[in-house]
Amino acid sequence: MIDAASPSMGPNLMSSSAPVRAERATETSVADDERSSVRSRRQPWLWGLLMLPPAIVAMHLLALGAFASPTVRLAAEDWCAAARVRDYGSLGFIDYYYSKVNGRLAYHVGQVLLFSDGLRGIRLLPFVLIVTLTVGIFTLLYLVLRHLQWRWPAAAAGLLAVVVAALTFFAGNVVYQILFWSASTVTHTVPVILGIWNVILLVVAARSPRRWVRVTAVVVALLMGFVVASLGEAFFVVSGVYAAAALLLALLSWRDRRTRLPIAWLAAWLMGLLAGFAVLYFSPGQRLRTEISYRYEQASLMSVRGLSEVAHGWLSSWEIILSRPGYYAAIVAGLLVGLLASSAPLRRTSLPFAGGSWTLPRKVLVAALPAVLVMVASFGVIAGLRQGYGPDGWRYQRAWTSFLAPAVGTAALYGAAAGYWLGRQVSGRQRKAAVPVMAALLGASAVSSTVLLASIVPRTTALVHEMTDRATAWDQNNAAVEQQIREGKRIVSFTPTPIRNSNEPFRFATRPEWARNCATAYYGVDQLIPSEEWLSTPDSAAWRES
Repeated sequence: MIDAASPSMGPNLMSSSAPVRAERATETSVADDERSSVRSRRQPWLWGLLMLPPAIVAMHLLALGAFASPTVRLAAEDWCAAARVRDYGSLGFIDYYYSKVNGRLAYHVGQVLLFSDGLRGIRLLPFVLIVTLTVGIFTLLYLVLRHLQWRWPAAAAGLLAVVVAALTFFAGNVVYQILFWSASTVTHTVPVILGIWNVILLVVAARSPRRWVRVTAVVVALLMGFVVASLGEAFFVVSGVYAAAALLLALLSWRDRRTRLPIAWLAAWLMGLLAGFAVLYFSPGQRLRTEISYRYEQASLMSVRGLSEVAHGWLSSWEIILSRPGYYAAIVAGLLVGLLASSAPLRRTSLPFAGGSWTLPRKVLVAALPAVLVMVASFGVIAGLRQGYGPDGWRYQRAWTSFLAPAVGTAALYGAAAGYWLGRQVSGRQRKAAVPVMAALLGASAVSSTVLLASIVPRTTALVHEMTDRATAWDQNNAAVEQQIREGKRIVSFTPTPIRNSNEPFRFATRPEWARNCATAYYGVDQLIPSEEWLSTPDSAAWRES
């Protein structure tokens, strides 16, 4: 009977069926592992796709600016620069502006390069600014994130680069002056880009075993420091603050051989800055500009009244900046990048200052130093604007780009650090609680950054349309003026085409009417008079009353 035989057969049946079950269990385990592996490979990339929406909106903004580049036409000071470069020649223009206008030597050289081939330079410049700033930020971030073994360093660097560049150009309320008006961009936007690419050169040289690469980096730093300082005072202050702080940190680890290149590079940069600023500050043009800008006797910058005026301007500037919602997209985009990278630990770096034990004071210093540098640099810029333009100098918002670009980048890095720390805290919980919390954080970050960036799109689109309409009107007016000149007329009618409150002929009743005089010199006629068509429009009311 089976019941009687079962005890003796039990061990045999167990021994024969056990391998089968074990084999099936193994197959099931392998299959589960394969499915788990597939899910682990798929799921991170699905989460990583959350970077696409804000990146697409940011790239749309940058594309709007790049494709609007050909619509740029002469405006305000551009009339003067274009006419004088043509009439005085390159060296004559540089000498005239250095001696009688503002003393910014490198700026004058830049204007010569822009207007040496008609209007092609100013039409191409915005496109070049967008590409060089975006690629520069991406390259610098990618080198750093790859060194730290950040998850998806290229994607993270790409998102932050397009977001920071888009916010730098389009989040403020003087977009035209920051990107499309060469008289401002050469002074306040180009220096930021030069600074970023020189830092990239330092990073590349530090990783190169070739001595000539390191020597070249130091020499270029000396020359570029001079160029940056003689382009304008604002970024001289900003880069000086950052370079001095970095030099102090490098000197703390001066015994390490790896700090020799950074110390030499920073010292060369600072020497170049001081030399360039000396050439600018003691120029005849700078003295004349300062005398003209002062409307009344000012209190000394070191007096209580002077410091109070600077503090008021500084606080007012940041009140305007913080009221622009678009800038917060940098923090949220950084938070998204940090959350996505938090599933893997970062590489422990062996850089001189980063090595050793991390005490509480050291952590506080590293955490607070970027914000402190932004505050000090921005205060220095506002102080310089007051010194050059009087108590209302802080209203020259185009100069804010000098500290806004590093401020936006710093905000993005703070967001990334906060996201990484928060993600590590969440991942330490039980999986059932961690997954929904992380999903909520990632979703909220992606949506918020996209919405904040999208809030800038309508007014940027409106500006591009305005520039397109102006380009058409400007070309028609230019053709009409040239037709009158071909007819032999020396007194020609002119229709002003202002944009974003630019000072055009007949647009503002200034004394002397320098814009009108420069446009007259540009066309080579005796006099410009307002056209009858323009006189019949409401825009001419102020001029007719004056």
